[in-house]
Amino acid sequence: MVEPVTAVLTGIALVKKSVDFIKSNISTAQDIGDIISHVDNALNGQQEVIKKREKKGADPFAIDNVAKEVIDAKLAQEHLYEMKQLINLRFGHGTWEYILEERKKRIDKKKQAIKEAKAAKMKKQKEMYDMIRMVMIGLAVILFVVVAIGITIKFVLAHPVEGDDESCKLYEPKYYLICLNEGRGYADTQLYLDYQLQKDNWIIEND
Repeated sequence: MVEPVTAVLTGIALVKKSVDFIKSNISTAQDIGDIISHVDNALNGQQEVIKKREKKGADPFAIDNVAKEVIDAKLAQEHLYEMKQLINLRFGHGTWEYILEERKKRIDKKKQAIKEAKAAKMKKQKEMYDMIRMVMIGLAVILFVVVAIGITIKFVLAHPVEGDDESCKLYEPKYYLICLNEGRGYADTQLYLDYQLQKDNWIIEND
């Protein structure tokens, strides 16, 4: 058997080398598996030629644009047609079409695997981002609670219970304001003094 096609060849060179290999070994090939890798190489080479031609933007119908890329694309097509005839003649009519169909399935399967791998990676990243977001929210809530408790404690210490708004509401407006400003002790004292005054039992004589 002739040495296999090297991986460094590309484009029309890869197509030609692959076809030459099959032409030289088709008669001794026991099954399609003996040459399938060279068929793949030839088809890959043709795809490279087509992509290169499309990239150049050459118009095959314009004489002034008949460049090397257009000629290579035509040669690749002729080489593959020759390969098709050789394979169908050796292994039976329809073999070439079967090869193309199976190759398409492999390519589609590979694309699907890549797509699923990307989707799985994105899902994993999203889960990680969601976890980080939840941790950050949790920390923010804890921080908020700590700050709220701190502010509440500070407020309570700065304003004793006897002077808080709820307990002072028990007093009438006059004593309510005293309670808020001075505390319940002062409010109770003033309430007692006023009560004694009303009973004409004021402990301090008026001028």
